[in-house]
Amino acid sequence: MSANPAVIYTRVSSKAQLAKGDGLASQQSRCREFATYKGYAVEKVFEDKGISGGLVDRPAIKEMLSWLRQHRKHDPVVIIDDISRLARDLDAHLKLRAAIGSVGARLESPSIEFGEDSDSQLIENMLASVSQHHRQKNAEQVRHRMSARLKAGYFCFWAPTGYTYVKATRGGKVLERDEPTASLLQEALEGYASGRFASQADVARFLEPHPIYSRDAMGTIHPQRIKNLLTNKIYAGYYAYKPWGIGLTKGNHPQIISWETFQRIQSRLNSHSTAPQKKTATEDFPLRGYVACDCCGHPMTGYWAKGRNKRYAYYECFQKGCDARRKSIKRAEIEAAFDRLLKSLRPSRSLIAVASAMFNDIWEARIGTLEDHRAAQKSALTRIQGDIRKTADRLIETDSSATARALEAKIDKLEAERALIAEDLAKKAPKPRDFDGSFRTALGFLANPWKLWETGGADDRQTVLKLTFATPIPYQRGRGFRTAKTTLPFKVLGDLDDEKGQVAERQGFEPWRRFPAYTLSRRAPSTTRPPLRYARLY
Repeated sequence: MSANPAVIYTRVSSKAQLAKGDGLASQQSRCREFATYKGYAVEKVFEDKGISGGLVDRPAIKEMLSWLRQHRKHDPVVIIDDISRLARDLDAHLKLRAAIGSVGARLESPSIEFGEDSDSQLIENMLASVSQHHRQKNAEQVRHRMSARLKAGYFCFWAPTGYTYVKATRGGKVLERDEPTASLLQEALEGYASGRFASQADVARFLEPHPIYSRDAMGTIHPQRIKNLLTNKIYAGYYAYKPWGIGLTKGNHPQIISWETFQRIQSRLNSHSTAPQKKTATEDFPLRGYVACDCCGHPMTGYWAKGRNKRYAYYECFQKGCDARRKSIKRAEIEAAFDRLLKSLRPSRSLIAVASAMFNDIWEARIGTLEDHRAAQKSALTRIQGDIRKTADRLIETDSSATARALEAKIDKLEAERALIAEDLAKKAPKPRDFDGSFRTALGFLANPWKLWETGGADDRQTVLKLTFATPIPYQRGRGFRTAKTTLPFKVLGDLDDEKGQVAERQGFEPWRRFPAYTLSRRAPSTTRPPLRYARLY
């Protein structure tokens, strides 16, 4: 080893500098020329890539100090291209300078002469302070430019999953959908909002077959990634950044979901949570969680029992204190009874015709009041904007931190409401759609829910249960299902049934008003006797 060994330290704070004049290669080349001029033998080069000059704890610095300790008896020299390459912070510069001196090395540079006299130290500290000021000024300029761009509606942070940055025609970069990831996330988000996915775990299972997110040691997506996906406003076309005073802002990037869908997701997240089902639960035991013990009202669970030669499927109540606890019921028995129950909900053709006519009247009435609804929305939007201004004025005047937090929360809520109305108003007025084309699938389901249960998959069966039954169905051992509480559409159809409900004659249950003539009979309305009129049961 040479009597005067030297090491070179280089640093860049961004990857872009690697290809520019201040890159690592240019720094190293200048330092080697200086070492040759001074007669030093360069033993090693230490590089920090993408490390801020304001930090002290750096990988290459640690490695360099370790090497210097091992060779301190040879009076090693540390060469840097410029004082700013060592640090861009006065405190960091002084700490690194002291650390290099503590291992028996001295610092040299072709740009400055480091000395121990007061004048040399003054110049060194001044240059370190200038370097710090330059770093801080750069940070301020970047923040101001990014803040202005955020206020203009252009997101400028790291692109979220489902988006990618593309060059804009007017310069800069803008977010665009990254397909097919964007469409996959859209299906996951809309599925959670609609209830297709009952829990965040179901969303994770839906996304696991696709290489969108990284996996943990168990090969699954971390739950926090799913929570971040469901709570990120960027997918609804909005964003906010409170550290810079950027409130809820409408972005110029394409939406993956609507703001209304995002609000439904937040509402579900803030409501009571349900325990996630096992991956195979809905396939092996589709009624699990939807069948309740008639004795205690607690939902039954399903399980496989191991026999001598094969396994057997059972439903059972495990609630402590229940008289029916640990009395198993064969899966085939309970699911056969459910098939009969579901088939019994199938209404007659005439009843479906009456329901279709009722829904058609409501459809026409809604279309007729569309303009009134939009006018009411514009009025509400003006009122909300006024409330936001008043609340902001109160926030400026208040001195209480608790009051300030409450006012900020109120502003956030008002801005969310304003965004929801503004998004709805921005949509073009929908053209009147054909009723039959819009509701054919829904009416087909109401006419025969058992058909979808029989032919559909596990997800379809869960949909049938959610759309048909309002609460778990009580099941009594040996007697079968008790009275089921159905959802509103099936309840209305049941009330309209001749044998279960009541149909009003002429005037009906309310003061008389003109209704179209509907009859529960398959025959045409009689001209001698007024046909039956439906009461307003919806």
